[in-house]
Amino acid sequence: MNGVRTFIAVDVSNKNGIENLQKELLEITRWSIQEVKPVEKQNFHFTLVFLGTVNLDTIDKIKAKLLELQFKPINVTYTGLGGFPSSNFARVIWIGVNEEGRKRLSSLAELVISKLAEIGFLSKPFIPHMTIFRIKKENSKLYNILSKYNDKTFGSDVINKIHLKRSDLTPAGPIYSDIFTVYAK
Repeated sequence: MNGVRTFIAVDVSNKNGIENLQKELLEITRWSIQEVKPVEKQNFHFTLVFLGTVNLDTIDKIKAKLLELQFKPINVTYTGLGGFPSSNFARVIWIGVNEEGRKRLSSLAELVISKLAEIGFLSKPFIPHMTIFRIKKENSKLYNILSKYNDKTFGSDVINKIHLKRSDLTPAGPIYSDIFTVYAK
């Protein structure tokens, strides 16, 4: 094995509200499977840092750095929808979190990024979001749909674990598995 495709993330434990939101959006938009691909509920997460393909020796170094982390559980409220690269021409639809959750998740991501920088990893700035759909076909009404959900909330959660995850890409979609987990203290 040459390497493992990896990222560091926090999982979502309150999946039902988000899954219900996906069903609601599919119902009101009448999107077909040719237009969008919903993210499967076992894959709901916030990526803190995408690492790419790393070798097994590097995984041990990453684990050691993650063990140095100290963080408290983070309460989040899922709120608002958006799109990347923009709400007008989204390839991804995401759900956000409340202001306090955004600040705390961003601080946690910065802490992880600073630890990984010590072993040579660089990262883009963290934008707290959880992908719930991948858009396959351009949709001119997407902005109007997303803007209707700007101020809505979709449940709350407690983030109390960070995972080093493996990502195996398959024709049916990605399969994520936990390699290593660090718990809040």
